[in-house]
Amino acid sequence: MKKVLTTMLFVLITFITIFGAFSGTKFSVLGIYTMNLDDLNNFIDVFPIGYFDIGLTDNITLRFNDYLTLSSSALTYEFNDNETLNFKLPRYYYLQYRVGYDTLLMIGKFKFRDYPYDLRRDYGFRVGGFRDDLGDMDYTLNPMKMAIGGYIKPVGEIKIGGAYNLEDSSIYAYFGLDERYTKYMFYMSQDNRYNKLSASFAGYNSIKWNRKLITQLYYGIGYAVPSEVQSISGITSNINDLIEILPNPKMTFGGKINYYPVYLKGLIYYNMDNENKNLYYLDIDAVTNNPQNKTWLYELRAGYYLPRPWSIEFFVQGNSLDDGILTDYVTNYGIKINGENITLTVSAEDINGRASGNQRMVLSFTTWTDFLITERSLMNIIF
Repeated sequence: MKKVLTTMLFVLITFITIFGAFSGTKFSVLGIYTMNLDDLNNFIDVFPIGYFDIGLTDNITLRFNDYLTLSSSALTYEFNDNETLNFKLPRYYYLQYRVGYDTLLMIGKFKFRDYPYDLRRDYGFRVGGFRDDLGDMDYTLNPMKMAIGGYIKPVGEIKIGGAYNLEDSSIYAYFGLDERYTKYMFYMSQDNRYNKLSASFAGYNSIKWNRKLITQLYYGIGYAVPSEVQSISGITSNINDLIEILPNPKMTFGGKINYYPVYLKGLIYYNMDNENKNLYYLDIDAVTNNPQNKTWLYELRAGYYLPRPWSIEFFVQGNSLDDGILTDYVTNYGIKINGENITLTVSAEDINGRASGNQRMVLSFTTWTDFLITERSLMNIIF
């Protein structure tokens, strides 16, 4: 049965690819490159992500996404004795229905994410929001093991969203205000993969006082407790456990003061849980200034805007666990030059969390390449 399903999938992809020139097909690659200039043993890391989008109608898209260098399932075709061809299958495949920025519906295997401000991009970790991986490494193609998710803005800028994973009955839900410069979002999830009930809040505020002065605030607070349930009714029995740990949050608070051409920005993390009852998962992406197992952590940056698109900034980091290098409260410091899709960082201590070893001079850049076949959807071509 599995071989039949994979064969059917191969035929489907082949058909779509052949007729992709007439169906709004686009293939894109995001290339993420990290060069450790002072470490020849870990000199370069290349991490490409592929996106294959097929516009069926103006609002409906069939999407395939994959981390191209990571292992995943393969479609095997035997054509001679002891000879096979292996085709890599994408980890994410789903049907997407979108109407502007007001309605989104996804069915299949996808990443489910929402957050008011992307703290991971600037600081490598986040408290508050969703970033759950509902992809398929085994490629079962079983509709009862897929997921459904999305959001809607029913009134003004009020946003309501969520997802339900049919494979393990995990539930995700959020609601709040989603304006351009003001965002407040409440999140709750029952994750049956890790048996946790989570609740969090995240927000973002930006104010332009005049042509030069702009201020930003971003913040998050999170809680989680053990929870093993299979239905919505069972979740309510564990909400009391969440209420008990309300005085013990994991939280972040940060901001930026921009007075052109200079700026000051930073982030403070604090974990008030002394008894390890708050199991909230910290969303981390190869961060060097890692908040795990730390009571507090901070990062401060002072920058200056050079001719566009360049800027230069000085940074300092500290936390409650690692040994200081200047004082007990400074664990790393350095300088960073930012350009369009490129950064050069020089620091006193290791600054690359992706590679083993101690990298103190790191050049990072990204590329985006589109292979556009047609801008028109399949239905527009036919009709």
